[in-house]
Parts: sequence; C-alpha cells; structure tokens
Amino acid sequence: MIYEEYIPSKNLNSIVDSIWIATNNGQEIESRILPDGYVDIIFELGEQMQLNSGNEIRVSGMMTKFKKVVSKKNSETLGVRFKTGQFNSISNIPLSEIKNTAIKASNLSPKLNNSFLEELIEKKCHFEKVQLINSFLTSEINWTAIVENKLEYSVCESIRTNYRELDLSLIAKNHCISLRQLERRFKTIVGVTMKEYHSIIRFNNTMNYISTNSDTSLLNIAFDHGYFDHSHLTKEFNKMSGLNPSKF
Repeated sequence: MIYEEYIPSKNLNSIVDSIWIATNNGQEIESRILPDGYVDIIFELGEQMQLNSGNEIRVSGMMTKFKKVVSKKNSETLGVRFKTGQFNSISNIPLSEIKNTAIKASNLSPKLNNSFLEELIEKKCHFEKVQLINSFLTSEINWTAIVENKLEYSVCESIRTNYRELDLSLIAKNHCISLRQLERRFKTIVGVTMKEYHSIIRFNNTMNYISTNSDTSLLNIAFDHGYFDHSHLTKEFNKMSGLNPSKF
C-alpha cells in the first residue's frame, strides 16, 4: 500500500487539510480507520470499479469509533480531507446526520457524479488528479460560509489547545455565546458534540505520544493527557481503536 498526501492550492488552505491518494497494487488488505476529527470526500478510482454501482464517490462523516475497511487488490482511492468545521463551505447538510457513516456524495452535490469520477480516472498522473480536485473545489466553495463558521473553527482550536483540562463553559464565555447555543451550533457544523470532539483530539494526541515514548508508564501518560486513570485511558482507546493502549 502506498499512501501520499498533497497540499491543496493556496486559495483552499483555510478549507482543505490535505488531498490524499492510497494505491494498493498488492493483495487485499484489511485495516482500521481511526477517528481523526475530519470529514472526507472519498473517490474510488480503481479501473475495475463498476460506474453504475453508485458508491464510488462518498462523503465520510466524522468518526467517534474505529471502522474496519478492506482495500481491494489493484485499487486506488483519492480523498479530500476538510479542516474541522469547514465542510459546510460546500454543503449545508447538518454533519451530525452522517456521524460514523458515509453517504453518496451526489446527495450533497449533483456534480459529484459518475461523469466527474470518469474524468478523474482518465487523468494520467496523480498531479493531474489533484489539479482537477483543486479546480472543482474552488468553483464549488461558498466563501461566505467560511466567514460564518469562524466561531466553530475558533472553538475547535480552543479544544485542541486545552484538551488536557477542558472547560466548555469557559470556552463559551470566551466566545461570548451561551453554552447551550454553542453546543447546538458546534454539533451541526462540526458533526459531533464538543465533548466527542475533545475525546477524538485527546485520543490522537495520546496515541502519538505513546508511539514515541514507549518507556513512559501508561498511568503517567493517562494523567498527563487528561484521563482520570489507567482504566479510563484503556476504555477510551478500546472505543476509539478497538485496541489496548499498549498496542501503540
């Protein structure tokens, strides 16, 4: 399996985190997709795909638990990973409706259809595919929505910065909005509750720390990253990844 990430064009930097392409020229591979705090548009580009199946372009909602996926032999998958809270710039669907699931992309944008997929498949190299994605997104972005979502994006930054000691009431106060209003807006635009988003961010930060600090005890890691104890850490990791913390 070969996985590559590409930086989006400059005008999309505030909206798109990355454009990625995964190519499997070997045998069928089963893997786990872990919660990462993003929403993706996913294009299946393998030439063996049947274009009448209706499942080749999909929107994958934000995940709060792991999902097992199978990469087929000789397959190629392209994904557009949106920065948290910015998918609303191309679709006004309440993202909470697609949490932990994926839907047909043409339900959100009629232009994300088989014709567009065929055009992607016909591109001879990854650079041309990425350029086509950049052009499509640039033409489809609702730039007004980006300004409207600045509040939610700022709250995400606050959660990422303060994930060890989260105080949602203080975050709401600092953004001059009631906690109830903020919770409702956040869930609609981001796709999960603020507490769920916090759990995802804490999980990813802790997972990365464990993988590079194998000599540190899990109990100390739990305390340092805002978990109550070792048991709390293990329970959260099992939910998010299906694995114990020691496996990382």
